[in-house]
Amino acid sequence: MKMITTKYYQALIDEDYATAFETLYLYDANGRHPVDGTMLSEQEAKEFYMKKIAFLQAQQYKMKNFEITKIRYEDGHTAFLEMKLEVEQSGQRFEYAETVHVWEGKVWIMGEEEDPFTKYRDGRMNFDIPEAPVY
Repeated sequence: MKMITTKYYQALIDEDYATAFETLYLYDANGRHPVDGTMLSEQEAKEFYMKKIAFLQAQQYKMKNFEITKIRYEDGHTAFLEMKLEVEQSGQRFEYAETVHVWEGKVWIMGEEEDPFTKYRDGRMNFDIPEAPVY
């Protein structure tokens, strides 16, 4: 769990979006249950993910650092990683917390507390991405 999660967040820091995509659990955000995954083909999902990343880049959003602060076990075999993240957006630094689970060997970001940009870097698919403003 720790290895795949570290690989995902480090890929974001390194701007290695192909690796981030490969380690991320993908699911549709259009009313289906997340464990049902996505209806998109691998190619469609990758294209959608890269549109999400382009939106983040237009917002000058970058992952700067991460820390696994706690591993929380539930029901004896299900574990969640509690994360502390440091991101930069338009030159300002922010700290956020989120919860990660590993599902089917991939990182599933379960819950974010404050980061308004989480859905543009997590595994949610099939939602409307706003047009990025041009500065």
